[in-house]
Amino acid sequence: MDIDLLLPFAGQHAIQSAVFALEFSTELDVGEIGRLRLAAKGLKNEFPKLTDQHRTTVSFQMGPEQHPSASMDPGGFILERLGSEQGQLQAQPLRVIVVSRENILIVINDYTRWEKFSFDISHYLTTLLKSINAQKGVSGISLQITDTFIWRSDPADLDLSKVFTIGSRYLVSNVFEPKALLWHSHHGFLVEQEDPIKFQQLDNINVSRNIVAGTHQLQILTSHKATFPNPVYKILDASREKIFSVLNLLHEKNKEILKNLLTDDVQLKVNLNGQRGQ
Repeated sequence: MDIDLLLPFAGQHAIQSAVFALEFSTELDVGEIGRLRLAAKGLKNEFPKLTDQHRTTVSFQMGPEQHPSASMDPGGFILERLGSEQGQLQAQPLRVIVVSRENILIVINDYTRWEKFSFDISHYLTTLLKSINAQKGVSGISLQITDTFIWRSDPADLDLSKVFTIGSRYLVSNVFEPKALLWHSHHGFLVEQEDPIKFQQLDNINVSRNIVAGTHQLQILTSHKATFPNPVYKILDASREKIFSVLNLLHEKNKEILKNLLTDDVQLKVNLNGQRGQ
């Protein structure tokens, strides 16, 4: 097998998408949604498109003459940065921020390096959450990373033992069988952590071989969730270091998993032991 025919999604690294999520300990109310929407003006140059989201509540009354009534309240909003190719807007946004009553979701589809990712997450949260930083608790944060490799040759020549480590704790052995043309492997682990603060860590590892637009692809989707037993407040100042220390721990776990999964040649290909675009 010619390893040069296995192409990392982004060239120097394989990260197709990186997602950060922050869960609020209690739902945002209408006033808080309004304050975050106002604060989002500070990101207008980076996210030109804003779409409001609404939540519909249906109320049922007892009695033969009563009829259901519905009310519509602000449910959040979506910020998008669209990419362009040859002057045409691409269908998939480069970056998306979704603000809902329950959480903030930040999707980065143009990932380059971990330091840049972490800096941008901090910037977006600081801009949006400043007005509610003191009174709003956070119950958890999550990191999800999708690594994709594209095979540019005869599928019969794709030798998975040259890509994945035989004996990896995150893969079942039968994926290496010649007849295993398409497959999906899942592992999940729940661990109690004590440092830098107490939290419960859930790691999910999904590895698959798929056919996309007629091309064979290998995908590693890892998600890491830290759930705090007690809400964490003031994440923009007093608790900032703790929150981002936990995020860095989730990132290190992601790299540890990939090192266990991938052969040395593939690790070198995506610079996993260096910056890996991270």
